[in-house]
Amino acid sequence: MRKIIVAEFISLDGVVEAPETWHMGYLSEEMFAVMWSLNERCDTMLLGRNTFASFAGAFGSAPADDPIAAKMNRPTKVVVSSTLTDPGWANSVILAGDPVEGIAKLKEQPGRDIITTGSTRLVRTMLRAGLVDELSLLVHPVAVGKGQRLFEEDADALPLTLVETAAFATGVVHLHYAKA
Repeated sequence: MRKIIVAEFISLDGVVEAPETWHMGYLSEEMFAVMWSLNERCDTMLLGRNTFASFAGAFGSAPADDPIAAKMNRPTKVVVSSTLTDPGWANSVILAGDPVEGIAKLKEQPGRDIITTGSTRLVRTMLRAGLVDELSLLVHPVAVGKGQRLFEEDADALPLTLVETAAFATGVVHLHYAKA
């Protein structure tokens, strides 16, 4: 069965919302190495509608020789949406209906692992349903103070096993967990 890997930029106080406002100063080759190695494990990107729209706008019509866009355009994109009718981004499909049921079926299909990034509401839904197999968190050395946090306040406990950790020169720490 395929694994779902949630990969997030996250602040020290757990915020994942609007990383473009606090994350850019911490970009590094070490961070890109983590991101691209995860990307290579996966042949499918599972996204919520808002993250999908943002990514499609940024990468969908980028020049073919753009190396970052090429990595983002390679996997099949699956957007979870009850309102979208035309994804408008090549190699993209819409997952309509019950997301938990649809994602469970997606995990059973042949293929490599599935990566989800951003998409906070979708990630929370998958966490509640027990569909997430791994968390790859790039924890930034900043307390944002406000914004959506990855984990819901009243969520059930989520036991995890540490798979890997690395500290980067920028102060970012990569924490890679698997479901316990």
